[in-house]
Amino acid sequence: MAEGKRIIYFDHAATTKPLPEVGALYSEVINTYYANPSSVHQLGIDNSRLLDGARKEILQTLGMKDHQVIFTSGATESNNLALKGFMHRYKNRGKHIIVSSIEHPSVLNTINSLANEGFEVTIIPVDSNGKVSLPRIQKELKENTILVSIMAVNNEIGTIEPINDIATFFKAFPNIKLHVDAVQAVGKIDLPYNDIDLLTISMHKLGGLKGSGLLIKRKSIELTPIQDGGGHEYGYRSGTNDLGAAVVSNFVLKKALNDVTNKRIQVYDLAKPLYEYFSSQASEVVINSKIENPYIINISLLHKKASVFAEFLSTNGIMVSTHSACSSRVESGSPTLKAMGKNPVVCNNAIRISLSTTNTLEEVKRFIEVFDYGLKRLKG
Repeated sequence: MAEGKRIIYFDHAATTKPLPEVGALYSEVINTYYANPSSVHQLGIDNSRLLDGARKEILQTLGMKDHQVIFTSGATESNNLALKGFMHRYKNRGKHIIVSSIEHPSVLNTINSLANEGFEVTIIPVDSNGKVSLPRIQKELKENTILVSIMAVNNEIGTIEPINDIATFFKAFPNIKLHVDAVQAVGKIDLPYNDIDLLTISMHKLGGLKGSGLLIKRKSIELTPIQDGGGHEYGYRSGTNDLGAAVVSNFVLKKALNDVTNKRIQVYDLAKPLYEYFSSQASEVVINSKIENPYIINISLLHKKASVFAEFLSTNGIMVSTHSACSSRVESGSPTLKAMGKNPVVCNNAIRISLSTTNTLEEVKRFIEVFDYGLKRLKG
């Protein structure tokens, strides 16, 4: 079945190939604007202006009028800084935080760390589709609740959470802030960016650089730094700025937010035949996701091991994930599917197919051909 070294990449939720312009842009910036933006000489001042310009344009792109951009090393650092930084800073106001049961490990593990420090944590369940309920969040609110953290799109099954409703509700509670991990959402769905108090973005999910992320916070919010140093990034994230990464982040974000609806339609046209095929294989495959978000398709094999099947697909040049790449080497089964109440067979044999506009219908057809061959010929 193998066709030489032809590669079909269906793992965009794990990471994306950098946009064609990214390498040249980064190289130009680091070779032309090589001075430290914190230096007081003219080159440093020029670089600082370029850095501030990138911040300003990022906020304009997102329509966030009352916020600040903190450049980080990625979503993991952004989530840690948002949660630890906020809870430590405002612990005298309250020590209760609410999160969902299907958050990214960089949120859930950070929450566990805060719980070990004595903070009060409520992890709310999701329904069988991985959906968070606003009424359930409301039910769990306490007088000492100061932060709610809900991801916009789940990284394993692609469920779109009701962030618009949640953000609207918390406008009436100025003492409770909303953190949103939007890593899988930016450029794919519309979000009420200006109504979000703390926002996490990862650039390598958008065609940008690995090791590059954003934490965007409302100006009125202060954070306790999680590392000590020279006081860069408004004092919240010390360390010499990577000006090239900042400029690239600005460029990539503009690209991602351009023409979101048409890109979504394009990916929907790729996802539809996959959903139709998987539906026709109901005796072999369970579909765990909804085409509502065409970018992430999650299925479980009923009679075959996902790890073996993913290896078979890889051998045939098709790259998918058995679940989140952030936990694929340490988890035995999907934590998201477990939280949704799925049985062990479904949890332990999940495969995630994640698409982008760079994929083609020909690749989808080839995937179905190879997958179907595997279902019929590969031993369980």
